[in-house]
Amino acid sequence: MFVDKKIKEDRLNVCKNCDFYRNFLMLKRPKWTKGARCGKCSCFIDAKASLTKEFYGECPEGKWKE
Repeated sequence: MFVDKKIKEDRLNVCKNCDFYRNFLMLKRPKWTKGARCGKCSCFIDAKASLTKEFYGECPEGKWKE
């Protein structure tokens, strides 16, 4: 159900450099990253990055390797 910490960190780093990275208010280029969300699918990135593919832990842009 959950991926290990290294995979989660790698996924979060990919997200932080993505054009769809938003804060919880869906604002671009947030200074405060708590509650960061994806502008493409509106998910909370920290939660989704923790999940395996079987539990819908996939990037909507296909940017995550694992």
